[in-house]
Amino acid sequence: MAVFQVIFLILFPAVIIYMLQKFKKLSFLSPILLCYVFGIIIANLPIPFDRGISLTISEISVPLAIPLTLFQTRFKSWIHLAGKMVLSFVLVCISAIVASIVSSLVFKGFIPEYWKLAGMLVGVYTGGTPNLVAVGMGLDVSESTLILANTSDAILGGIYFLILISVAKRLAGLFLPPYKQKSAEVETEDIQERLFTAELFLSSNGRGKLYRMIAAFFISMGILVIGAGISYITTGSFTSVVVIMLTITTLGIACSFVGKIRNIKGTYEIGQYLIFVFSLAIGTTVNFTELINASNKIFLFTTMVMWMAIIIHFILAAIFRIDTDTAIITSTAGIFGPPFIAPVVNAIKNKEMLVPGFTCGLVGYAVGNYLGFLTSYLVMPR
Repeated sequence: MAVFQVIFLILFPAVIIYMLQKFKKLSFLSPILLCYVFGIIIANLPIPFDRGISLTISEISVPLAIPLTLFQTRFKSWIHLAGKMVLSFVLVCISAIVASIVSSLVFKGFIPEYWKLAGMLVGVYTGGTPNLVAVGMGLDVSESTLILANTSDAILGGIYFLILISVAKRLAGLFLPPYKQKSAEVETEDIQERLFTAELFLSSNGRGKLYRMIAAFFISMGILVIGAGISYITTGSFTSVVVIMLTITTLGIACSFVGKIRNIKGTYEIGQYLIFVFSLAIGTTVNFTELINASNKIFLFTTMVMWMAIIIHFILAAIFRIDTDTAIITSTAGIFGPPFIAPVVNAIKNKEMLVPGFTCGLVGYAVGNYLGFLTSYLVMPR
């Protein structure tokens, strides 16, 4: 049964990806959310799933995923983006930190792990789900809080995404200046390809490309081993998750400057797939009754952080005269990360935003862990 459970947890996300690709009407659904939902359903069926195996897989998948999602980050390109784009994304990060700190002051008497949750939400609203999970694991947050934060973020994110692809440009245009069109300086095909995760796993890749992807996976494993080694040297333990997470983030960024690693196709998608595996595995550890009973306060905390961060960002964008499209795309990069850039770019009808938006999202993955841990330690009880 244990072998079957491991195989199921590793391969079932591929089934979800395939179904989303096959049935286009379901493409609006988040694979991460679906993995959580299926995991929770399985956990509450009379199926003998070993909780320990699920936890082990969830704890391994994220540290392996983080370097892979960072390998293709082009920091030099981000540095050379238009000043307003960089400024707007910096304002996204500042807004998330301020919103999280203020929310912590409000909820600290109601949620025991409020300071950990604050860091997790800064991680996800400056980077993405990998950052939320990494910060949570680094701070040894309880499984229930981790699941509830992810679930709350998925629900609230769905609402904001609908706003982004429908009325966001019209609303933002009421108080932000319009975008001034200019010719794109970077081709977008290579970036666009990274957004279609299903194609990576369901289409045939050349043998050389496959070997390079396998090599990238082993590089990520090596980075994890180095992180464990540094953890042992600095703390006397191989399992100091804070040290490990910060080490693998730093080494993942360093590898992005190595051309042969950065140019390997598919590393971002492999990293995302490992996050899907995590979502499914951690979902199988959740009791549905406990989820319902414990969700209210964490959901309210997440609601306050997300919407306050969004509002503060757009207010700052108005103060600094950042144009409508730039504000919308950088908000998307912060709240959701790279996978949602393309649909929002299509919705606002500005293809010039694709590469800058995607780059901001990847940079968010890189800085999210640092900002998340920093925020947690700023608001933690003394």
